[in-house]
Amino acid sequence: MDKLIPSKLGKLKIICSLPLFSDSICIKRQSAAEHGYTQIILSMILAPYLDLSTTEQCELIELSIFAELPKTLLGDPSYHLRQNHPEVKEIYDTIRGKIWKETELSLGIETTRSATLFGLHELIDSFASMLYIEKECLLGNQFFAAERHKTFYDKKRKQALTNEDLSKIHPCSLSDSQSPYKKTSVTKFNWKDAITLLDQIFDEANRGRLENGISGYSSTFLGMVEKLKEHYRYKGWSYHFPESVGEHTFQVVFLCRLLATKLNLPEKLRVQLYHAAALHDLAEAYASDVIYPIKLREKEVEKIHRNIEKNIIQNICQRFRLSWPTDPHVLAIVDICDRFSSQIYFDRETRSGNTHFNVPNSSMEVVRDFYQKDYPEIFQELDNLWLEYVSSL
Repeated sequence: MDKLIPSKLGKLKIICSLPLFSDSICIKRQSAAEHGYTQIILSMILAPYLDLSTTEQCELIELSIFAELPKTLLGDPSYHLRQNHPEVKEIYDTIRGKIWKETELSLGIETTRSATLFGLHELIDSFASMLYIEKECLLGNQFFAAERHKTFYDKKRKQALTNEDLSKIHPCSLSDSQSPYKKTSVTKFNWKDAITLLDQIFDEANRGRLENGISGYSSTFLGMVEKLKEHYRYKGWSYHFPESVGEHTFQVVFLCRLLATKLNLPEKLRVQLYHAAALHDLAEAYASDVIYPIKLREKEVEKIHRNIEKNIIQNICQRFRLSWPTDPHVLAIVDICDRFSSQIYFDRETRSGNTHFNVPNSSMEVVRDFYQKDYPEIFQELDNLWLEYVSSL
C-alpha cells in the first residue's frame, strides 16, 4: 500500500478505494472519488449561477477536483471525534494544511487560498454529504435517521439564510504568507443564491421520485448525478472491484486536471475541459450504457443512444450555462483520458489476481493510433504518469 502513495496514479487508486463515513454503519459504500465527483458537478453548476469570473470558476472546480486527494495520507478522520473533541479538531486542521501542501507539491498542481471559494467548497462538500445521508435513509438505514435533518449542510443553510458570511480560512493560509500560491479576490455574491440553486435541484429530484418513482428521479439532473454512482462499468465481466461510472468520471477529470497544468492550458479552456470530462458519461444514468458487443454489432442501437445522450447534455449545458468545448485539442484530451482510465482499471484487476482481465486493452491502442500524430504531447505526459506509477511498485 505504501508503494502507491508516491505516484500520482497510486494516489488516484487509493482515493477510488477509500470509503467515506468510515465511522458509520452504511448500507451502500461511497468512495472518496465518488464524493469528489459529486463536488465537481456541483461546483460546475454553482459557479456560473453565482456569476463568478472565468478565473474563479476554474479555481472553484480545481479546488473540488483536489480536495479529496490529501486523504491518501490523512484518511477519513471521524466526524464525531472532531466535533466533540476540540483538541482533536485543532490537531487535525494543522495536519490537514501541512498534508494539503505536501499533496499539491507531489502532484505538481496549485489550488486557490481564497477564503470565499474555500467556504463555497465547504458548502458544496456538506451538500454532497447530505445527499449520501439522504440516500442511506431512503434505503432504510436507521443509523442515519437521527441526523437526516440535522446535517452539516442544514447548519450551513441556516447560516446562509440569516445572511452569515460562509467564507472559511483555508487550512494552508496561516503558513502561506510567503508562499508563491495564488491568492485571489473573489466576486461578491449572496450566499442565499447558492442555497437557492442547491435547494432547487434537491427538491426537483425529490419531487420526481415521489411522483413518478425511479423514472421520475432519473429524469432530473441530481437524480442522474446520484444514479451514476450506482451504474457500474464492464457489464458482463467478472471483477474484484466494481467501479461506478461516477468513480470513473472522477478519474477522467483528475487526469484532465494534471494535463491542464502540464500543457499550460488557459483558464477558459480548462473550464471547458472540466465540463466535458465531468459530463461525458452523465447521460448514461438516464439512457443506460450499451454493453460493448452491442456497440460493435448493432450500430442503430448505439446511434439512438448517442442522440438521446447528446440531447440530454445539451439541455444540461443550456440550463446551467455550462460551456461544452469545440476545440479539438480539448476534446481529444477528454477522449484519451477516458480510455486511459480503462488502462488503470485493467491494471487494478490484474494485479489483484483477476485473470479475466489478462487481455489486451485495445481501447487505448485505438485512441493512440487516432490521435498520436496530432497530439503526441498528451500521450507523452500520460506515458510518464504510467512509468512513474509502475516504477514505484
